[in-house]
Amino acid sequence: MSYESALSAILAQDGVETSTMMSAPCLRYRGGFLAMMLEKPEALIIKVSAERVNDLITCGIGIEFNVTTKRFKEWVLIPQEHEGDYEAYVFEALAYAQERQDK
Repeated sequence: MSYESALSAILAQDGVETSTMMSAPCLRYRGGFLAMMLEKPEALIIKVSAERVNDLITCGIGIEFNVTTKRFKEWVLIPQEHEGDYEAYVFEALAYAQERQDK
C-alpha cells in the first residue's frame, strides 16, 4: 500500500497528526516524528528503534538515513520498491512511538 493510501488509516489513530519536518509534510504522534516521504530518493522514512534500523539495513530492505552526514540512528529509508509494505512500516513506527510515550 502506498504512503498516500496508508495516510487515512494512520490518521484515524488517536494522537497521530500531520505536520512538517525539514519543510516537508510528515506524520507525528503526540508531537514526535513518525514518518514522511522523501522525494529524492523517493522513499519512506520511519523512526523505529536503532536495533530495528540495523535489522532493516542488514536484511537489505532499509537504507541508512544520513543526508546531513550525521547518521540518524532511529531513522531508516524504505525504498519505493517496498511500497506495498509502507502501511505496515508506518504502523510499526506508531507502535514504537507509543511504546516510548508509555515509558
